[in-house]
Amino acid sequence: MQTYPPAFSDPSPGRLSPSGPVSLSPWGRPWVALAWALFLGLIWLGLATPAWAQDATPPDVDPNQINAVARELWCPLCSGVRLDSCELKACEQMRDVIALKLAAGEDPESIKAYFVEQYGPQVLGEPPRQGFNWLAWILPVVAAVGGGLFVWRKARQMVRPATVTAPLPTSTADNRPGDGTADEDEYARKLEEELARYG
Repeated sequence: MQTYPPAFSDPSPGRLSPSGPVSLSPWGRPWVALAWALFLGLIWLGLATPAWAQDATPPDVDPNQINAVARELWCPLCSGVRLDSCELKACEQMRDVIALKLAAGEDPESIKAYFVEQYGPQVLGEPPRQGFNWLAWILPVVAAVGGGLFVWRKARQMVRPATVTAPLPTSTADNRPGDGTADEDEYARKLEEELARYG
C-alpha cells in the first residue's frame, strides 16, 4: 500500500526549494514591497482625484444666476423635478454647464436652446409656443370654459321653476270628493266602493 503526503502540509518559512529558501510573507522580497506601495499609492490617487477634478463655479457667475436658468429647465431623467432642485449627478453637471456658459457670456435663452438641442423640448417643462404645440396651450383653456358653461347651464335648469301645465285650483274650499270635475267624482266613487268592500 502506497502512502501519499498530506494535501495541506505545514509550510515552514525556512523550507528549502530548488531556488533557495521560500518565504511566504508578502514583504519577503523587496520588489513585492515596492509593488504593494505602488498599488496602494494608485488607489489613494484614484480616490482623491474626483475632489481635485471638480471645477468650482466661475468667480464672475452668481449662483442665483445659475439657479434662475436652472429653474426654467427640468431634469431629463426624473419626472417632474426641476433642474435647480434635482440631486442627480447628471443635473449637477448640467448646472456646471450653465455656469460655464454664463461665464462665457451666453444669455439664458441660448443656454435653454442648447439643452433643448441636447435633450429635446421636454427639458423645458412646457411645450414651446409654436406650431402644433399651441394645442397644449389652447385646449386646456377651451376645456375649462366649455366645462364652466356646461355646469352653469345645468345649474340654471335645476334652479329654474318647473313650467306649470295644469291650472291651479282657485277656490279656497277644501278639496273633498265631489267638489271638482267629473273625473274627480269618478275617482271618489271608486274609492268609496273599494273602502266599503274591504272595510
